[in-house]
Amino acid sequence: FLQRDPRIGAQHVERESPRRSLRDYVKLFQTRSYLINCVAQTLMTFVTGGLGFWVSAYLRYRNQSPSVGMTIFGLITVVAGLVSTLLGGVIADKLRSRFAASYFWVSGIGMLIACPFFVATLYTPFPAAWVPMFLAIFFLFLNTGPSNTALANVSLPAVRATAFAVNILVIHALGDVQAFWLLGYIGGHTNMHVAFLFVSGIIFLSGLVWLIGVKYLPADTAAVERAESN
Repeated sequence: FLQRDPRIGAQHVERESPRRSLRDYVKLFQTRSYLINCVAQTLMTFVTGGLGFWVSAYLRYRNQSPSVGMTIFGLITVVAGLVSTLLGGVIADKLRSRFAASYFWVSGIGMLIACPFFVATLYTPFPAAWVPMFLAIFFLFLNTGPSNTALANVSLPAVRATAFAVNILVIHALGDVQAFWLLGYIGGHTNMHVAFLFVSGIIFLSGLVWLIGVKYLPADTAAVERAESN
């Protein structure tokens, strides 16, 4: 809370550099790890937004009380989500000295671990199903800190606000907004079990996308660090 931006040259760039040109913004959108991160975060937002919106319908499908179930789901999301968000950032920071792409490794592996727990939730009777649900939510949010750190690390300070603004627009416009109607469409033409199985596939795909980005993140981060130090 009290630290200033510790990156080399960040304050120097803000004080002395002129406004960035269009080329700097184009370069941002040509950064492969930035684009890959946006895709993975969009898929993840599809999952979390879809779950938050449709879990009450799923609980009714499983003959559970939506009011009681939503309270439990809310508590799980608050506790698991908060702890996981903080822990994911700590783990990724500590691993970065050994793995240059640790922010994507933690994000991707977290999603891949969440997938089987989420599937287990769909086939486990209640109230026992809340246990794998807690674990699924925990690993779903493990990427929050690392993935957003990666966004900052591959964008120059002068275009960083734009990088985050575009990311926020994309992940919601193509993520949770699409989950609202698509999961309803799938559930309406089949059932909510099939709709949530579809969600499990999106969880798995999101993890794979982050692991694909592992190849590009170190070089993209190093390029920004070099530019900041000049």
